[in-house]
Amino acid sequence: MHIAWFEYFQIACLLTALYCYRGLRACSLLAFIPLLFIVNITELSGINYRMLGLQSNYSIYNLFLLASTPFYFYIAGKMLFLTGRETIVFHTVCVLCLILVFVNFFFIQGQSPFNTYSFVLIEIMMIVFSGLSLVRLTLLDQRELNFIREPFFWINTVNLLFGLIALVVLGLQEYILTNHIEINNKRLYNLILPSLNAIVYAGYSYAFILCRKQKTR
Repeated sequence: MHIAWFEYFQIACLLTALYCYRGLRACSLLAFIPLLFIVNITELSGINYRMLGLQSNYSIYNLFLLASTPFYFYIAGKMLFLTGRETIVFHTVCVLCLILVFVNFFFIQGQSPFNTYSFVLIEIMMIVFSGLSLVRLTLLDQRELNFIREPFFWINTVNLLFGLIALVVLGLQEYILTNHIEINNKRLYNLILPSLNAIVYAGYSYAFILCRKQKTR
Protein backbone atom coordinates (compact mmCIF):
# COMPACT_ATOMS: atom_id res chain seq x y z
CA MET A 1 0.00 0.00 0.00
CA HIS A 2 1.31 3.39 -1.02
CA ILE A 3 1.04 6.41 1.27
CA ALA A 4 1.60 9.87 -0.23
CA TRP A 5 3.75 12.30 1.74
CA PHE A 6 0.89 14.71 2.50
CA GLU A 7 -1.18 11.88 3.99
CA TYR A 8 1.18 11.77 6.95
CA PHE A 9 -0.11 15.24 7.86
CA GLN A 10 -3.67 13.89 7.73
CA ILE A 11 -2.82 10.87 9.86
CA ALA A 12 -0.98 13.09 12.35
CA CYS A 13 -4.01 15.40 12.42
CA LEU A 14 -6.32 12.51 13.32
CA LEU A 15 -3.97 11.34 16.07
CA THR A 16 -3.77 14.90 17.40
CA ALA A 17 -7.56 15.14 17.43
CA LEU A 18 -7.81 11.91 19.44
CA TYR A 19 -5.13 13.15 21.85
CA CYS A 20 -6.96 16.48 22.27
CA TYR A 21 -10.38 14.84 22.65
CA ARG A 22 -11.37 16.78 25.77
CA GLY A 23 -10.29 20.07 24.28
CA LEU A 24 -12.30 19.41 21.12
CA ARG A 25 -15.33 18.56 23.24
CA ALA A 26 -14.94 21.81 25.17
CA CYS A 27 -14.79 23.75 21.87
CA SER A 28 -17.72 21.81 20.32
CA LEU A 29 -15.44 20.42 17.62
CA LEU A 30 -15.72 16.67 18.26
CA ALA A 31 -17.17 16.20 14.77
CA PHE A 32 -13.62 16.58 13.49
CA ILE A 33 -12.78 13.07 14.70
CA PRO A 34 -15.22 11.13 12.46
CA LEU A 35 -14.50 13.62 9.67
CA LEU A 36 -10.78 12.91 9.85
CA PHE A 37 -11.43 9.16 9.80
CA ILE A 38 -13.36 9.71 6.56
CA VAL A 39 -10.55 11.89 5.18
CA ASN A 40 -7.86 9.31 5.89
CA ILE A 41 -9.86 6.38 4.53
CA THR A 42 -10.65 8.38 1.39
CA GLU A 43 -7.08 9.48 0.73
CA LEU A 44 -5.62 6.01 1.31
CA SER A 45 -8.24 4.51 -1.00
CA GLY A 46 -7.77 7.27 -3.55
CA ILE A 47 -4.02 6.74 -3.78
CA ASN A 48 -4.35 2.95 -3.94
CA TYR A 49 -7.44 2.78 -6.14
CA ARG A 50 -5.82 0.33 -8.57
CA MET A 51 -5.38 -2.16 -5.74
CA LEU A 52 -9.14 -1.92 -5.25
CA GLY A 53 -9.72 -2.86 -8.89
CA LEU A 54 -10.88 0.62 -9.93
CA GLN A 55 -10.01 2.39 -13.18
CA SER A 56 -10.26 5.82 -11.59
CA ASN A 57 -10.43 7.30 -8.10
CA TYR A 58 -13.06 9.90 -9.01
CA SER A 59 -15.89 7.78 -7.60
CA ILE A 60 -14.04 7.57 -4.27
CA TYR A 61 -13.79 11.34 -3.99
CA ASN A 62 -17.40 11.74 -5.10
CA LEU A 63 -18.45 9.54 -2.19
CA PHE A 64 -16.18 11.61 0.04
CA LEU A 65 -18.13 14.73 -0.91
CA LEU A 66 -21.36 13.01 0.13
CA ALA A 67 -19.99 11.69 3.42
CA SER A 68 -17.87 14.64 4.58
CA THR A 69 -20.02 17.65 3.68
CA PRO A 70 -22.53 17.21 6.56
CA PHE A 71 -19.61 17.19 9.02
CA TYR A 72 -18.04 20.30 7.48
CA PHE A 73 -21.36 22.13 7.65
CA TYR A 74 -21.98 20.99 11.21
CA ILE A 75 -18.56 22.25 12.32
CA ALA A 76 -19.08 25.54 10.46
CA GLY A 77 -22.36 26.04 12.30
CA LYS A 78 -20.62 25.56 15.64
CA MET A 79 -18.06 28.24 14.80
CA LEU A 80 -20.61 30.80 13.58
CA PHE A 81 -22.25 31.33 17.00
CA LEU A 82 -25.70 31.20 15.41
CA THR A 83 -28.76 32.51 17.20
CA GLY A 84 -32.49 32.57 16.48
CA ARG A 85 -33.37 33.02 12.83
CA GLU A 86 -29.74 32.66 11.81
CA THR A 87 -29.88 29.00 12.83
CA ILE A 88 -32.97 28.38 10.70
CA VAL A 89 -31.45 30.11 7.66
CA PHE A 90 -28.15 28.27 8.08
CA HIS A 91 -29.76 24.85 8.36
CA THR A 92 -32.06 25.54 5.40
CA VAL A 93 -29.14 26.56 3.20
CA CYS A 94 -27.10 23.51 4.25
CA VAL A 95 -29.96 21.08 3.59
CA LEU A 96 -30.59 22.57 0.15
CA CYS A 97 -26.90 22.33 -0.66
CA LEU A 98 -26.78 18.67 0.42
CA ILE A 99 -29.83 17.88 -1.70
CA LEU A 100 -28.14 19.42 -4.75
CA VAL A 101 -24.98 17.40 -4.06
CA PHE A 102 -26.95 14.14 -3.91
CA VAL A 103 -28.97 15.03 -7.02
CA ASN A 104 -25.75 15.76 -8.91
CA PHE A 105 -24.22 12.45 -7.79
CA PHE A 106 -27.19 10.32 -8.80
CA PHE A 107 -28.76 12.16 -11.74
CA ILE A 108 -26.53 14.84 -13.32
CA GLN A 109 -22.77 14.27 -13.42
CA GLY A 110 -23.08 10.77 -12.02
CA GLN A 111 -20.69 8.58 -10.07
CA SER A 112 -17.82 8.10 -12.51
CA PRO A 113 -16.62 11.63 -13.44
CA PHE A 114 -15.46 13.91 -10.66
CA ASN A 115 -18.45 15.91 -9.42
CA THR A 116 -17.07 19.38 -10.10
CA TYR A 117 -20.51 21.02 -9.70
CA SER A 118 -20.84 19.63 -6.19
CA PHE A 119 -17.27 20.50 -5.28
CA VAL A 120 -17.62 24.09 -6.47
CA LEU A 121 -20.90 24.53 -4.58
CA ILE A 122 -19.48 23.08 -1.35
CA GLU A 123 -16.32 25.18 -1.50
CA ILE A 124 -18.29 28.36 -2.16
CA MET A 125 -20.39 27.61 0.92
CA MET A 126 -17.27 26.89 3.01
CA ILE A 127 -15.64 30.12 1.84
CA VAL A 128 -18.75 32.06 2.88
CA PHE A 129 -19.00 30.28 6.25
CA SER A 130 -15.29 30.69 7.00
CA GLY A 131 -15.36 34.37 6.04
CA LEU A 132 -18.38 34.99 8.27
CA SER A 133 -16.74 33.14 11.16
CA LEU A 134 -13.59 35.25 10.89
CA VAL A 135 -15.67 38.43 10.79
CA ARG A 136 -17.59 37.36 13.88
CA LEU A 137 -14.37 36.63 15.74
CA THR A 138 -13.23 40.21 15.13
CA LEU A 139 -16.58 41.52 16.41
CA LEU A 140 -16.52 39.60 19.67
CA ASP A 141 -16.60 41.87 22.70
CA GLN A 142 -13.14 40.88 23.90
CA ARG A 143 -10.48 43.56 24.03
CA GLU A 144 -7.67 41.08 24.50
CA LEU A 145 -8.73 38.52 21.87
CA ASN A 146 -5.51 36.88 20.69
CA PHE A 147 -6.04 35.32 17.26
CA ILE A 148 -2.80 33.34 17.53
CA ARG A 149 -4.33 31.42 20.44
CA GLU A 150 -7.84 31.13 18.99
CA PRO A 151 -8.60 27.66 17.48
CA PHE A 152 -11.52 28.92 15.40
CA PHE A 153 -9.27 31.49 13.75
CA TRP A 154 -6.82 28.86 12.51
CA ILE A 155 -9.52 26.44 11.35
CA ASN A 156 -11.39 29.07 9.39
CA THR A 157 -8.21 30.58 7.96
CA VAL A 158 -6.99 27.30 6.48
CA ASN A 159 -10.53 26.48 5.30
CA LEU A 160 -10.68 29.82 3.53
CA LEU A 161 -7.23 29.31 2.01
CA PHE A 162 -8.10 25.83 0.79
CA GLY A 163 -11.45 26.92 -0.59
CA LEU A 164 -10.07 29.82 -2.59
CA ILE A 165 -7.23 27.83 -4.15
CA ALA A 166 -9.00 24.49 -4.62
CA LEU A 167 -12.04 26.21 -6.10
CA VAL A 168 -9.90 27.43 -8.97
CA VAL A 169 -7.75 24.31 -9.36
CA LEU A 170 -10.42 21.59 -9.09
CA GLY A 171 -13.27 23.71 -10.38
CA LEU A 172 -11.36 23.95 -13.66
CA GLN A 173 -10.38 20.28 -13.65
CA GLU A 174 -12.12 19.43 -16.91
CA TYR A 175 -10.57 22.45 -18.60
CA ILE A 176 -7.11 21.48 -17.30
CA LEU A 177 -7.52 17.91 -18.57
CA THR A 178 -8.85 18.99 -21.97
CA ASN A 179 -6.07 21.51 -22.57
CA HIS A 180 -3.29 19.43 -20.97
CA ILE A 181 -2.19 22.20 -18.62
CA GLU A 182 0.91 20.85 -16.86
CA ILE A 183 3.98 22.04 -14.97
CA ASN A 184 7.03 19.76 -15.00
CA ASN A 185 4.88 17.00 -16.54
CA LYS A 186 2.41 17.19 -13.64
CA ARG A 187 -1.18 18.33 -13.88
CA LEU A 188 -1.79 21.59 -12.08
CA TYR A 189 -4.01 20.12 -9.36
CA ASN A 190 -1.56 17.25 -8.71
CA LEU A 191 1.16 19.81 -8.16
CA ILE A 192 -0.71 22.23 -5.89
CA LEU A 193 -3.17 20.15 -3.84
CA PRO A 194 -0.68 17.97 -1.90
CA SER A 195 1.10 21.01 -0.43
CA LEU A 196 -2.23 22.71 0.20
CA ASN A 197 -3.50 19.64 2.06
CA ALA A 198 -0.37 19.57 4.21
CA ILE A 199 -0.92 23.21 5.20
CA VAL A 200 -4.60 22.64 5.99
CA TYR A 201 -4.08 19.62 8.24
CA ALA A 202 -1.09 21.17 9.96
CA GLY A 203 -3.35 24.15 10.71
CA TYR A 204 -6.06 21.85 12.06
CA SER A 205 -3.54 20.08 14.29
CA TYR A 206 -2.36 23.37 15.75
CA ALA A 207 -5.97 24.40 16.37
CA PHE A 208 -6.65 21.12 18.20
CA ILE A 209 -3.64 21.70 20.44
CA LEU A 210 -4.97 25.18 21.21
CA CYS A 211 -8.31 23.58 22.14
CA ARG A 212 -6.50 21.32 24.59
CA LYS A 213 -4.61 24.26 26.07
CA GLN A 214 -7.82 26.23 26.47
CA LYS A 215 -9.36 23.27 28.26
CA THR A 216 -6.32 23.12 30.56
CA ARG A 217 -6.58 26.84 31.32
